[in-house]
Amino acid sequence: MSVEKDYYTLLKVPRNATTEQIRRAFREAAHQLHPDKNIRIGETELFLSVSKAYETLIEPDLRAAYDEELAAADIAFAAASPFHINILNSRNNLLEIDEPQVHYILLDVFPSEDLPEVRPPINLSIVIDRSTSMDGKRMDQVRAAVLAILEDLQPEDNTSITAFSDRADVIVSPDQAKVLSTARARLSLLQAGGGTEIAQGLTTGLDEIHQTFSKEGINHLVLLTDGRTYGDEELCLELADQAAAAGITFNCVGIGSDWSDRLLDEIASRTGGHVIFLNTPRAVTDLLHSIYDSLIQIAAKNLQIDGALGQQVDLRSSYRLLPEPMPLGDSFPMTLGHLPRNGSVRLLLELVVHPLAGASELTLAHLNLSGDLIGADSETKTLPLDISLPVSPEADPQPPPQEISSALNMLALYKMQEKARHEVELGQSSQAARRLENLATQLLAAGERDLAKAALHEAVQLSRSKRFSTEGEKTLKYGTRALLLLPPTSES
Repeated sequence: MSVEKDYYTLLKVPRNATTEQIRRAFREAAHQLHPDKNIRIGETELFLSVSKAYETLIEPDLRAAYDEELAAADIAFAAASPFHINILNSRNNLLEIDEPQVHYILLDVFPSEDLPEVRPPINLSIVIDRSTSMDGKRMDQVRAAVLAILEDLQPEDNTSITAFSDRADVIVSPDQAKVLSTARARLSLLQAGGGTEIAQGLTTGLDEIHQTFSKEGINHLVLLTDGRTYGDEELCLELADQAAAAGITFNCVGIGSDWSDRLLDEIASRTGGHVIFLNTPRAVTDLLHSIYDSLIQIAAKNLQIDGALGQQVDLRSSYRLLPEPMPLGDSFPMTLGHLPRNGSVRLLLELVVHPLAGASELTLAHLNLSGDLIGADSETKTLPLDISLPVSPEADPQPPPQEISSALNMLALYKMQEKARHEVELGQSSQAARRLENLATQLLAAGERDLAKAALHEAVQLSRSKRFSTEGEKTLKYGTRALLLLPPTSES
């Protein structure tokens, strides 16, 4: 028997799953994937793989033999992996108690030092909102910023410029982008007018990426908008899912304050990208340069983490802290984005462990990290991760590692403004104002004077108008989120 796939991951069960858990998981998978009900490409093959997994794991002797081969394969994978992972637990052991307990895991993913330094070709689509609100200085700044990026392109790169309002047009094609005089002339024709329909821009921008798709390089879309889209939000999310499946990441840039942060967050997080808030368009040139510079420093792309949690473990939340902070949700798989050559991807998992009794050890998770190497024809590499802890009637006397404590302290500030926003939506503006006053005190103690001032200003705003200001709301959200950018742990 050859271990080509992790049968436990296919069935979405932990490696210590009971026979009944395996049966239940197979029934659920079979219901979703059976060929009589599914005709989508690849579903039949997946159903056959799930069936093979069930047949192996349900038979004790076959399962025992498979487990031995899987353990040996894990060791071989880890030894040859281009990724190294440092794992920190908030405690060295779990407490044997009859109530749920919260546990945190911090994962730092590093590239191997043996990876060759390869400058990946960049396939970039820049999608610009040209609605009426972008007229004047905003459009002038965006034009100048885009032209500056085109000047940095290498011969192997491709870039297209799409503009959208209630319809979308390709302003600069990849071929035109390689001739600066032509690109400059085309950009000069870009005029603002009309409404904002983001799905129009994403559809056309993705079409341009697919026409010059790079298997060896980075395929990336940058969306710049200052407005809210209406009626096409679901289509935007579907386009983000399609992009993620193709290995295309999105960065979303909100200019000013009148745009939907929740929609852009969801679009970006589904693809492994992130959201940038610019309260003035003056910084857009530096921003585009920083995005471009980060793309050429990537060692592996399309990082994803998948797997299953232990029998008594639930995932409450997860956050990518590096290279750009983003909330990632409460389910697998998670798209993590790209791994920088001289940095790490850091992930914080918040777990709820249900009452433990009679166990000496608990498997928290069996995960699989995968990513495509740059310069190796985008070869996908996988690294399995088993995370287990002993169970003890005595609490761990050691405090959580400093890296986790620092992350949780900053995360608490981010969650405070999120709770305040939720309270305002529920009509509890007075409670939200008090929370923001508390947030301001803690931000001041952390040395964040500007953010503290913004929190106090919004507390006063809530007392007067019962609502956030659009600018203050985003200043607090993305300002406190940026505090999660803490240095990585030492590689091990």
